[in-house]
Amino acid sequence: MEAYAWTQTDPGSPSPWEAPARPAAGGAGSATGARRRPRPHALRAVLAGGLGLVLALGGAWYALADRTDGSGGAAVPYGEAVGLAEPLREGDCVLADWPGGTRFTGVPRLALDPTCADQAPDGQVMAFVAAASDEEARERGPARCEERTREIRDRLADVRSVAVVPAPQGFEAAGRRTACLVLGAHGPVYGPLGERRRFGAAFADTATMQRRDCLDARSHREARLVPCGGRYDEQVLGFTRLGADVTLAEARTGSDTACAREVPPRDYGFDPSVHEAGSWTSEGSWKSGAHVVVCTVKKRNGGTMEGTE
Repeated sequence: MEAYAWTQTDPGSPSPWEAPARPAAGGAGSATGARRRPRPHALRAVLAGGLGLVLALGGAWYALADRTDGSGGAAVPYGEAVGLAEPLREGDCVLADWPGGTRFTGVPRLALDPTCADQAPDGQVMAFVAAASDEEARERGPARCEERTREIRDRLADVRSVAVVPAPQGFEAAGRRTACLVLGAHGPVYGPLGERRRFGAAFADTATMQRRDCLDARSHREARLVPCGGRYDEQVLGFTRLGADVTLAEARTGSDTACAREVPPRDYGFDPSVHEAGSWTSEGSWKSGAHVVVCTVKKRNGGTMEGTE
């Protein structure tokens, strides 16, 4: 766990009302032994208003001082190890650089991929969980993120949940909440996840295909996400893994058979005389060593499917 130093605020210069009064020059006010006249009500009101303004400004200074990192610089939301200068937003796609190159070991250094495509993102911010304090965020944030991301993780083949917890000094800058990320378990996800995918967009990799997705198969190498309420060529049922010794070329010729065996369409209510198993493979899964195959159902005669068929 990353160590953080608590913010220490500087008490600053003496307040204006603590400075010694300067004697007035000339006039009756300078005569010794003279009896002081009571101050008018208006003058007392002005002095009280000025004091209130100074107190308000002092409070604002203290609040801003508490958002620094202890050295006078602005506090980073999640600590120096994570490295982000601004808080994460829902839907942000991230690149994760793990210490020593071992995924899910230590604290990853994060960077954003604004396009969610060009840099082969490792994952995406899917939710946030609020906390009353940075201690609560550290203690409960990871478990709450697991729960908040469970549904999307159950629909994907090879992902894990990661909680990005605010640093003590960055708790306010982070919006008092933990960011819940879903990252590829063995490699990048290559694009947006879940409801942030656009209908009609081609899949850059099978890593973003999820259970019950409906696909428009343009070729053996290109599939697009389409609404299940209309016509489509295939529907994703689940996933299987092939052995470490299976090459991508071998997978592309044998994955239909593996899916028919491991994820048979009849188990999902499809008539075996009308439907058969299909599959999708991608280079990304073989580069990462995951060897995940996406298993689908399709018409035996090559026709389209429709609705909840």
